Parts: sequence; C-alpha cells; structure tokens
Amino acid sequence: MEPANILVVEDEPIVAKDIQLSLRRLGYRVPATANSGEEAIRKTRESHPDLILMDIVLKGKMDGVETVQHIRKQCDVPVIYLTAYADDHTLERAKVTSPAGYMLKPYQPNELRTTIELALHRAHHDRHVNENLTWLATTVRCIGEGVMTTDRDGRITYMNPAAEGMVGWKQQDAKGVSLATLIGSDPEGTLQGLDNPVMKAMAEVHIVQMTGSVLPSKTEARRLIVGSVAPVLDEVGMVIGSVLVMRTHQETLQCGHETLAGKKQDNEGRLGAAQGIINLCAWCKRVPDTSGEWYDLETFITERSALQFNGGLCPECMGRCFPENGGPL
Repeated sequence: MEPANILVVEDEPIVAKDIQLSLRRLGYRVPATANSGEEAIRKTRESHPDLILMDIVLKGKMDGVETVQHIRKQCDVPVIYLTAYADDHTLERAKVTSPAGYMLKPYQPNELRTTIELALHRAHHDRHVNENLTWLATTVRCIGEGVMTTDRDGRITYMNPAAEGMVGWKQQDAKGVSLATLIGSDPEGTLQGLDNPVMKAMAEVHIVQMTGSVLPSKTEARRLIVGSVAPVLDEVGMVIGSVLVMRTHQETLQCGHETLAGKKQDNEGRLGAAQGIINLCAWCKRVPDTSGEWYDLETFITERSALQFNGGLCPECMGRCFPENGGPL
C-alpha cells in the first residue's frame, strides 16, 4: 500500500520541519508544508493530500479553523488539529468542522501515528459508505415505483420523484406530514392507528402489504395503490422508521359512484366479453401476437388484461406430487 500523503500546516518553520521529519520516520510522505491558511488552501488543491495536520493559530487573515472551512468547500479531506490550545472556546470552534482528530502539543510520535491511522481508516470507510449511498439515492430517484420513508411517528421524511407524482406533493412540502394526510384507506376515511400500514409495519416489525389504499385527488377520480411497507431497524434492533414502496393500480376509483367490488365485477365482465380466435400451439401452448412473435400463454394474457396468475397445484397434480403414503415422487 502506498504511504499516505500528509500536508502539514504550521506557521513556525522549526516546528513544521520537526513534524515533517517525524511523519517521514513514521513512514508517511510529506510533499509540502504551508505556513498560512491561504497557502494551505492552494497546496491542498495542488497536491491532493490524503490528510492535513492543521495548527489552529496561524499568521495571516485566517486561522486553522477558518482555513478548514474553506478547504471543505472544495474537497473532502480528513483534518487533524495539532495545537497547543485546549480551551473550551477553541475546542467548540474546531468541533464545527468535524475534525478527524484533535491533538495537543507536545505530542508523542506513537500517539500521532495512531491518530493518523484511525483518521485515514475512517475517511476511507466514510467515502465507501457515501459512494454506496450516492448509488442508492440515484437508483431510488430513477425507479418507477413510488418510494417514501417515514420516522417512527409515521411522518414523511423522504419521497422520490415517482412518489411525488403519485400523491401530488413535493418532498419539501410533505416533510413532517403524517402519511394519513397523503393516503386514504378507503373512499370514505383515512388511515388511523394500526390500520395505517406504516404504523402496523413498525408495531409488528414485519413487512405489511398495502392492497386497498387510495390516493386522494382534487378531481372526482381517485387512484388505487398497491405496495408494501417495511420497518427500518437500527443496529440494536430498535424501530426508527419505515420504507414504503408503492405503485398505482391500473384501476380508477370513482368517488361516490363505484366501489372496489363493483370495479372488480366490471373488469370480470369486460374480460369475459372478449371474442375472437387466438392461435394456440397444440404442442408448446404458446400464442402469437399480431406481429407474429410467440409468447407463453400466461405472458400473453397478463400483458393484455387485468388478470394475474398465482402459482399452485390443482388437486390432481397435488395427489401425484404428494401421495398420501409418502413424500414427493
């Protein structure tokens, strides 16, 4: 593994040289040092260090804390403060920049090495996590299903663009709003208590299916949604929120004019009224479309109707596979 490049920022030349020699003896590379905040910013851009050792009290217009604040706007590099000051005011100012370490002079070489190694390891881990989060966030934004997250009280914390389009709310407006405000459980009421799939998933700590919920609308037509809700647990198993994944059903609910049962009957009547001739291969049971491409029968039907298939065994096949006098054949 290549030794880490460390930028030393120290306005006392003798101290800076001593730190540089100590770091080289510990196996690190120190390609540059800086004696002011302005020089530190410039050399960070030029040398791209893996870590910065920063003195807080610097000569010039900026001290070490201000310098780190400017550097953080340009690049993500861990910083360890190496200073002779330990007063509360200085410590509070340094904490704002989220340093990777804070060491007091005079320091011991072994202590310095330990602090540097921990800072480098944490920085590598954080970058890996942030990269994964970036991929995940981009994926969630791009998928067609609506994705919402809530806190433990069922209040919205995040919505992807698909969810925004479904519920008619922007994320900034929906943050902190109860899910019951956005989704109804039936044409007449809203989600309440454990009828709320989010609250149920968190209370029972398992995935809850959502099959009969309604998206309110300012128009007469309201859309049905289906999906699932999963509780989110922290590292000790405590529920901290939930994730809801949903999509709109093909059907539309007409408020005051049509019930779910009525809509189901309408679908059944519409499908039952289909007429015509379908070419069915007597051997493989596939069906051609108008372009001549052949599909298995299940795919052909599901793509052209509201019907869905559920796997299972008929009584005859059940008897063949699981005879009463033994296990499967």
